Amino acid sequence: MKFDNLADLKVLVAAAETGGFTPAGRRCGLSTAAVSAAIKRLETSLGVRLFERSTRSVQATQEGRVMIDHARRALELVAEGQALVRGGSAALTGSLRLTTSSALARGLLLDWLPGFAAQHPGLEIDLRVTDTHVDLVREAIDVAVRYGPLPDSGLAARLLAPSHRIACASPAYLRRRGWPQQPQDLAQHECLTYEVRGRLLCDWAFSPVDGAGQAVTVPVRGALRCNDASVALDWALQGQGVVYQSALQLAGALADGRLQRVLPHWLGAAAPLYAVLPSNRFVPPRVTALVEALAELFARSAAGELGERVAG
Repeated sequence: MKFDNLADLKVLVAAAETGGFTPAGRRCGLSTAAVSAAIKRLETSLGVRLFERSTRSVQATQEGRVMIDHARRALELVAEGQALVRGGSAALTGSLRLTTSSALARGLLLDWLPGFAAQHPGLEIDLRVTDTHVDLVREAIDVAVRYGPLPDSGLAARLLAPSHRIACASPAYLRRRGWPQQPQDLAQHECLTYEVRGRLLCDWAFSPVDGAGQAVTVPVRGALRCNDASVALDWALQGQGVVYQSALQLAGALADGRLQRVLPHWLGAAAPLYAVLPSNRFVPPRVTALVEALAELFARSAAGELGERVAG
């Protein structure tokens, strides 16, 4: 397909963001008929329908959502290039929309993101906290920070840090209930379970750190369960039971002694952390900068986990 200019792409994005041809026209300084004609040109060039029209609104089709995402990124790249040429500066500008889970946001990103924003005052950062895997294209998300393994998809992913789940509990709980010596001992403990991708994580897998011996999976239970990993972590900090989560998000509580690792000679299931992007094409410099900074942050956290593993 051929585009004579970027005007039609701007109209496409405006129609998607405003939800109609008339408001898109107001944003772009065009008549409703001109907006409709621009969308029709794009649909003819692509050979697909981009919007389902009604008398009150327009709704992007599946093909439309894909095209809107790419159009938005292309326009952002052009705008950033213009800013660099005109301003002679490599400063990052624009908006960044980042999504991650509640546990990751509170445990690792809450204190770090303001520092990143201070380093790049031209950026506006929108953090969307949810334990649901959102549609990155539909929600116009630039980066999602997610634990893997990831399902096969058309998304682009970069490994930020390898990690494993580990079992931890507060000193108060361990004084009250004692230390499990083997994974099977967890069946006699209060275990704080929570949902991962809609399924309750109540079968905890462990493998020997030294690679010797057999891996085991232990069915666990407890009086408390929830659908939010950060709530399970809060319960563990309160002394309510044993929690089984990524060593990355437990690093802070382990470092200051609020939690203690149990079964130090056993590693839980792999939980690598990824930065997920809607596409590896048309990646704006500000998104690249964020991913690189996240990789550095989690590399430090992973190094701390490795030290903990060797010490254990």
